[in-house]
Order: sequence, then structure tokens, then C-alpha cells
Amino acid sequence: MTEDKKKALKSGELWWGSSFFSSMWFEASKEKKPVAEEKKEEKAEVNKDDLLNMSISSGGLWNAKVIRKSNATVVRSSNTPAARPPRRRNTRPQHGGKVSTHSRVSFSKGRKPRPKAAATPASTKPKKEATVSTNLKKKTEITISNMITVKEFSEKTGVPFPELMKVMISNKIIGGINTNLDYDTAALIGEELGVQVNKEQDTVSIESLIDGDLNAILDLDKESKNLATRPPIVTIMGHVDHGKTTLLDYLRKTDVVGGEAWWITQSIGASTITHQGKQITFIDTPGHELFTTMRSRGAKLTDIVIIIVAADDGIMPQTIESINHAKESGVPIIVAITKVDKPWANKQEEIKANIGSYDLIPEERGGDVPVVEISWISGLGIDTLLEHISVQAEVLELTYNPERSAVGVVLDAHKSAQQGIETSLIILTGKLKVGDVIAVHNTFGKVKRMINRAGKTIKEAHGWDPVQILWISDTPEPWRIAEWVKNEKEAAQKVAIIKERESTENKQSSLQVLLSKMESGEKTLVKLILKANGPTGLEALSHAIDSIETPENVEIKKVHMDVGQFTESDISLASASGALMIWFNVKVPATLTKKAEQQKLTLKNFDIIYELTEYMEELAMGLIEVEMHEVVIGKLDLLAVFYRKGKEMVVWWKVMEGIAKNGVEFKVRRIEEEATQIAKGTITSLQRDMQNVKEVKQGYECGMRIKVSKPVQEGDILEFVEMQEVS
Repeated sequence: MTEDKKKALKSGELWWGSSFFSSMWFEASKEKKPVAEEKKEEKAEVNKDDLLNMSISSGGLWNAKVIRKSNATVVRSSNTPAARPPRRRNTRPQHGGKVSTHSRVSFSKGRKPRPKAAATPASTKPKKEATVSTNLKKKTEITISNMITVKEFSEKTGVPFPELMKVMISNKIIGGINTNLDYDTAALIGEELGVQVNKEQDTVSIESLIDGDLNAILDLDKESKNLATRPPIVTIMGHVDHGKTTLLDYLRKTDVVGGEAWWITQSIGASTITHQGKQITFIDTPGHELFTTMRSRGAKLTDIVIIIVAADDGIMPQTIESINHAKESGVPIIVAITKVDKPWANKQEEIKANIGSYDLIPEERGGDVPVVEISWISGLGIDTLLEHISVQAEVLELTYNPERSAVGVVLDAHKSAQQGIETSLIILTGKLKVGDVIAVHNTFGKVKRMINRAGKTIKEAHGWDPVQILWISDTPEPWRIAEWVKNEKEAAQKVAIIKERESTENKQSSLQVLLSKMESGEKTLVKLILKANGPTGLEALSHAIDSIETPENVEIKKVHMDVGQFTESDISLASASGALMIWFNVKVPATLTKKAEQQKLTLKNFDIIYELTEYMEELAMGLIEVEMHEVVIGKLDLLAVFYRKGKEMVVWWKVMEGIAKNGVEFKVRRIEEEATQIAKGTITSLQRDMQNVKEVKQGYECGMRIKVSKPVQEGDILEFVEMQEVS
């Protein structure tokens, strides 16, 4: 025991082990008294109600004082050598007289001691231990991660704790209810209990999260033996005012579960109804553009698409776009003809004939596309529509793994002044619980609260449930994949890796991707979005494409054809499908051209048909050479330098022109040296308003961490440059 450190001594730590000390606390004294200074002092008889104040000096001496409660005066004290007290059956020691069983020993350091209430011995303090539920139902198979506690193992297997302990002891596995078991040990115990223990699938790879490869994520479930049937997810698309929202509202009213608050389902972004005992989930998307944006980010979570066509309007431009977007997704399509109860609605047969030109052949005409006439006023055809959805779901054999860690897709997210970040998502597979940590592409956080579609707070959500979660983090981007992660440290590391890879990744253009595939001899599908100034030009354009002869490993597919200018919808479709955009005698708005360049999309303009044919033939043979040129996309003025270490610097800039983009290379020019280039570098981190961002627009200031070949100084001009394809 040292002189400069106090230490509370428990009865089990004293070498003599007297039971006298079991109800007292001890602390080491800092003072060391020489043996020569020992004194003995007796002042009065000790009463029953007196208190004993006693300490053990570092020199091995007893220092005891008896204190009377009435006036708190010392009535008797003594200093005696610290010797091993004799064992006594009675826990009340005879140390200078009778002492109350409520006596307490404390270290007074020479100060006037105060009477203290009796303390509960540390050895007798109640200790909270985990308990196992008694309502257990034994299972034949479970799935666990690399580590599981005995309590969790008991709960998952449905085996009572005493029975589990017997098996553990028989296998010489010593532990309690909170002991951790690794997978191999748990599998051994499970084998003796008649329970098959499967190992949880690997977590989602960084590449799958960056690419948004939902199929690769869900493929992890295929080898599992714990698959359960899941409800289909349906998206409704069509022309404006043809009744998408009205149909959703009617379907919500038919929900036999009842009690659903509309504002909850609308804020979550998905509605779940029950039809003949089976669930169907509808995504509340405003149209095909958002549907395609969802697909471009990898969230291919829609199983069935319903195309809405009004009986009094027929096929309209947005109807055609919706059909082509749905076809490109490769999911089953159902056509619902709405407003059939209107007296002037007479285009049902025309619609059935026209959709055939878009490769949607109705079942009644020998095809495989169900066409249902519906009315939300009378309810005509609604049950038939829901029945078709149920049949398609059975054919698709939709399943998920309820035992694995959760993976979902963000539907929407916003910041609430009352509750913070509110994020709506659909759990694709696995189970999400309150307290779990999830990573979503560019951010992460812990689930603080979870609300279901009925507005009720729940503790866990299962696969394919739409929920709203509350967490403390940044606002995630919609249609990004959300993944369960073990802890916040691991989540932060994963998000940092994603940000770094995205910032440094030099994405190839859609044309470069095609040419790379052709060069390797890989089977290549060349997708095209065609635009012309009129029906005649569009027909000539389509015929020219059809006449092109291609090698065996190359196929040309027309994803979308239309008359008029390119739109945001075309950009979204090209981004999601990797299609080339070809136009004939059509003007493209500068804003869309710039957006296409930013997304590395290829646009080609022709005003002579044979030039188009010649270009496409050379492309099919892989003979096209992509011309690239350097483009300045932004200029910044250096305002301040905060930090420098080697080639790394932290600086503050203002965007004077264009945009600043994270991960893009830059050139540094110095006005004092006639604006000559003095250095090159790359941004490794870009921040605005203390938040990590991908880009900063003109007029705003930003902080950034850069790697530069030569130190920069205030007043320098930074130019962001990108290599872009020559159109």
C-alpha cells in the first residue's frame, strides 16, 4: 500500500480475513507515524451507542478512536501495533470495549470525525443480472453472427437456460448468462440440443453500396435456409391527372387492417394494404422520373409496375415514357385503365391496341400483360387488379431472410425542428431494432425511435416493412441503400471509405464503357434514346438504326423514342440504363447538356441520316475513338491558409465561377507571376457550413483539404479541370 494513493479495502482483500471487517470500509493513510511516537490513551468507558473511528497507518499501527454521539467528543483512543486479530464467531469485536454493530471505520486524516450512517457491504449489494424469458418455444434452426451471448442464444433457440447450462457443463464450457459464445461453440451446443446453427451472411461490400447493387446484396440470402415469403412492392406510374394518387387513396381505404393514418403513410412514402390475408406494399412516387432516379442509385426494389391510362384520354407522352421506364427496369407490368365510369370514356379498345406497339400485348389478345378496367368511384375492377398483383407475386416467389442483419432503401428524409432527422425506408431483408446502428452511403447513426405505417412506435421492423426512423445524424440521400453495422466506429469507417472512393473515382462516360466491353469481346448491349424534330424524322431515325448490321457480340436496343427536345426524364433514363442519347435535328437546352456532361453521359447530334448510320456502324465494330478535352468547370479565389504539413494543406476558398467538386483535379495560378500555372493538386475533402459536401456552387465559400505539388498562398487562383468527351 503506497503513501500517496488511497484505496478502499474490502474484507476479501485483508490477509487476516476477519469477519469483523465485512461491514466496514478502510482507506490507506497518507501519514506515516514513527513507532517511537506511539501513544496509548484512554479517556472513558465505551458505551453501546458510541462509534468507533479507526484507521491503519502505513507503519502497520492501529489508530482507533471511540466517539460519543451526544457531543461528538473522543471518549477513548489508542495506538496499538497492527496484529492479526483472533478469529471470533461473533462478528462484534471486543476492541477496547463493546462496539455497536452499526459502527463504521473511516479515515479521518487527523480531522474531527463525523458520525456516518451504516453502509451496505459491497459483498451484499444486489447485482443485476440478465434474465431469460420463460415463454420460450424451441426452434430447429437459427442464424447467428460471429458472437452471441448465452442469454441471446437461449432466447433464439427457445431452450431454457438451465437446460442450456447442462449442455455447456457437459462440454466443459464454463460461463454464465452473459458469457459470449463464438459461432463454433454455439454450433456445437446447438448440435447437442437438436438445433441447427447457421452463420449470418457476410455484410454488404463497399463496392455494392457504392454501385447501389441491390441484387448483389439480396443474393446473400439465397443460400439461407431461413427464407420467408415477403409482400410484393408495387409502383404506380402514368400520365399526369390519369389517377395515380386517387387510386392509392382508394386502396388505402380498402385496407382491412384499419386504423392507418394517411399522413403517416404519405410521410413514410409507402402504403401497405392487406388483400385476402396477404400484404401488398405500394410506393408513393410522383412519377416515372423519380422511379428512374431510384433505379439509377441501385434501389431496384420495385417488383411490379402498374401503368395508369385514362379511358377518356388514351396514350399520352408521359404514358409512353412510363412504359419505357418500366420496361427498362425488367419487372412485370400491369395496365390499369381508369375513369371507365365516365359517360364519354370510350378509348378502352384503342388503348389495348396502342400499347401493343410498345411490346405490351394484353392477355386477352394472346400476350402476357394483364389489362384491368377500374373505377375508384364504384370500386369496379379494384379486386381484380389486386388479384393480378397477388398472382404476379406468387409467380415471382418473393422471399427474404428474417434472421440476418437489416438492409433497406431510403425512401425520403427530412429534418424536423421537433424530432431531428426523420428518415423513411423500406426494410428489404433482415430485422432492424431500436438501438441498431445503420450506415446510409454518406452518413450513419443509431436508431432512436421507429414508427410504423399506423403511426405507432415499434421496437423492431422486419423485412419489407415501410417505417420511419428517428436518429441523430446527417440527412441521407433518398434511394440510397441502408445497412445495419455493428457499431458507430465501424459505420464511420465505412462511410469514410465510400466518400473517399467516390471523390477519387474517375468515372468513365457511357460511350467509354461500351467501347471497353467491345474491346474485351464481352457481350455488349448498346442502348439508345432517340429524339427527332417530328414524326417523319423519328421514323427515319428508327429505320436507320434497324438497318445497321452488328457483330455477334453486339446488340442495339432502342430504350426510348420520342418527338421533341430532351427532358430531365431522358437524362434520368440514360443515367439509369447507360444509354447513349442520339438526336436528329433537335436543339438540346444548355442546362441539360451541362447536366449530361456532369454525369458522364454521351449525347450525339446528327442532321443527316447517313452520317448517323455511318457512326453507329463504326460504333458497333468498336472503331470509334473517344476524343477528350480539358474543361475548366470552376474557378476559386484563395482567402486563407490554416494548416500545412508536407504536401497537405487546409485552406479556405471562395467559388468565383462554376462549381467546386470534391475529388477533382485542379491547377493553381498566381497573379503575381502573370497568372502562370505554379502547381497541380487534388481535393481530398470539401466542406461547407461544417458539413462534408460533394460540390459548392458559385458565390459560396468553402473549406478544403488538398494535396498540392507546391504550397499555395492567399490570392492564388484555383481552376477545377475535367477531361470531357468531345460531342
